[in-house]
Amino acid sequence: MKNESNNLSKHKKNEEKKEIRKYKHHIRFWKFIRVVAKPVIKLLFKFEYEIAPTIKGPYLVVSNHTTDLDPAFLGISFPPQMYFVASEHVYRSGILGAFLKWAFEPIAKIKGSSDATTVLKMLRYLRSGKNVCLFPEGNRSFNGKTGNIIESTGKLVKASNASLVTYKITGGYFTTPRWGKGIRKGKVTGKVVKVYSPDELKKMEPEKITALIKTDLWENAYETQAKNPIKYKGKTLAESFETGYNVCPKCKTIDNITSKKNKIFCKNCGMETILDEYGYFPEDFDFKTVEEWDNFQEDFYKNLVDQTKDNTDSLFFDSDMELWNFNENHVETCQGIGIFKMFTDRFVFETESKSIELPLSEIPEVSIHGKKTLIFTSSGNINYELKSKNSQNQDSITYAL
Repeated sequence: MKNESNNLSKHKKNEEKKEIRKYKHHIRFWKFIRVVAKPVIKLLFKFEYEIAPTIKGPYLVVSNHTTDLDPAFLGISFPPQMYFVASEHVYRSGILGAFLKWAFEPIAKIKGSSDATTVLKMLRYLRSGKNVCLFPEGNRSFNGKTGNIIESTGKLVKASNASLVTYKITGGYFTTPRWGKGIRKGKVTGKVVKVYSPDELKKMEPEKITALIKTDLWENAYETQAKNPIKYKGKTLAESFETGYNVCPKCKTIDNITSKKNKIFCKNCGMETILDEYGYFPEDFDFKTVEEWDNFQEDFYKNLVDQTKDNTDSLFFDSDMELWNFNENHVETCQGIGIFKMFTDRFVFETESKSIELPLSEIPEVSIHGKKTLIFTSSGNINYELKSKNSQNQDSITYAL
């Protein structure tokens, strides 16, 4: 028994030493990448920022999510190293995923699920003195407005016993719209909104903390643009618009929207418009902003679902779809290539040899990775990823839900 105890103690010490070495490596790389990335980020995005103040003890940074490079903006603003919570799919990204794990070891979060493992790892890091950064929306915005922040965020902050830092990015939406293609040359700014000490947070209820986070991170890109108009120049200002918006405001048909360079068209009725360097449509168009098109499309899909009484026909379907399963160890398994259908109460995936039916009542959340990949978790914690090489838009499913 004594030898066994000694062996366990020795193993524990070795693991602790490995963790320390790995942490020191992450700190060294953080310092290096800040020096290398700073001039590149400033040049590409005209990034203007304020260096974060010195903060005592470990802290949890929460930021709004506007671009894929938001972690770089925060990395430049915060000299001390921190760990980012990132979508689990980065670990399934081949060489890029391997590099990110070696360089930063982000805390993996499975989109479309509550993923309690992520929360536990965040708390473990914070309680051991490490800093963590979270994008509580979980997704980039399609319309320029800060997305939903779940109420349990305040509970996480409260449980961490760490300082809370709120950080806000503006200009990111117009620089690289979620639906867009390429980078527009404009301006991005980033700054710390407020620092809340552990003593302050102890006096607050979790609901109050969540409310403060929502207030601090709130951004409406078009409201900001209206106050201080900035040009965001590019040759493909409207290209890929159909990956976010596929209902024509003129003829009300679905999946006939297409785009090229700065123009948007409808293949059914001939509707044509442009998106200018300020992110606006012409005065004679149905909408002034992408946000207004977003509101129209959301109402359209809600009405479509409400008016659909017959549950035998699908609301939407797409062919040549790939359905995959993946587990917590980032191992993927393809379920086949076939037709994916959405009904008012279920998803159905059909191949030549099988049919998989997934009741919506067993799917608490649906999320989007990139522009064309849906991620969701069904009962039994089975993780699914729906991929398409051909379809232009899957956002209709999230609107309908």
